Amino acid sequence: MHDIDTKLLRSFLTVTAERSFSRAATRLGCSQATMSQRILQLESLLGVALFRRDYHDVTLTPAGQDLRADAQVVVDAHDGLIARVTRGRVAGSVRLGIAEDYVLPMLPQLLRTLRQRLPGVEISVLTGLSRDLCRQVEARTLDMAVVTLPEILPMATVLPKPPLLWIAAPAFEMPEDGVLPLALFPEGCAFRAAALPRLTQPHRLALVSASGQVIHAAVGAGLAATVMAAGTVPQDLAPLSGLPELPLPCIQIVPRAQGFSPAAEAVRALVEGLW
Repeated sequence: MHDIDTKLLRSFLTVTAERSFSRAATRLGCSQATMSQRILQLESLLGVALFRRDYHDVTLTPAGQDLRADAQVVVDAHDGLIARVTRGRVAGSVRLGIAEDYVLPMLPQLLRTLRQRLPGVEISVLTGLSRDLCRQVEARTLDMAVVTLPEILPMATVLPKPPLLWIAAPAFEMPEDGVLPLALFPEGCAFRAAALPRLTQPHRLALVSASGQVIHAAVGAGLAATVMAAGTVPQDLAPLSGLPELPLPCIQIVPRAQGFSPAAEAVRALVEGLW
C-alpha cells in the first residue's frame, strides 16, 4: 500500500483540464519537467498509464478516466480537512476561471485582496471564452468561473450589469473609407454576439484573438475599436461615441455543482464584493 501525495493528484487534475503538460505546469507554478515527473511518479505508484501523449494533445486513458472523479474527491476532502483544522481560517486551493473580457481590470485587484484577506488560500486562474470555462466547471476541473452568457445558469450568482461600451484609443480616427475596424474575441464571445448585429455602418474584423492583452494592444495602438463593460475599461482607452447602444450583459459567477469547498465559497464572496 502506497501513500499518494495530494500534489500528484492535483497535478493529474490540472493536466487533465489543460490537456497539456506545459500549460498545467504554468498554472501550478512549476517547470514542465517537474510536471512530467509528478505524473510519471503517480503512474508508477498506481501501476497504470493515465495519459495518452502525442505532439498535439494529451488525453486520458481509460484508467485516467476512472481516476479523475476519485482524485477530485480526495483533493476536495484534503482541502476541506485543512479548512476545518485551521479552525475558521479559510485555507485550501481554488481553481477560478475568468472570461478574457475581465482579466486585465479584475485580476490584479483580486490577487491583492486575496493576499490580504485569504492568505491561506492558493488560487489558480484560467482564462478563456465564457462557454469554454462553463464546460470546465461542468467537468469539475474548475471550481467556478466569472462569465458572460445570454442566460442565467443554475446556482449562478448574477453580478451587477454594467453597460457595454464601444471603446477605442482617445486618438482613434475613423478610416477614410468609412469602414470601422474592430478587434474582438472569437465566435462564442457574448460581447461580440451583442455588438455585431447592432452595427448598421460598414465594418470589418481587423483582429480576432482569444487574448485580452492582444486586443488591448491593438485598440491602444489605434488600429481598431472594441467592446468592453463599463468599469473594466483600461485607463489608456475611452468610450467611442456615434455607434449604436448596446444591451446590458449578464455577468455571473458559475460554481460547480458538487464539492464546493469553504475556500471556494470565500473566493466567490470576494469576487462578488469586488464587482
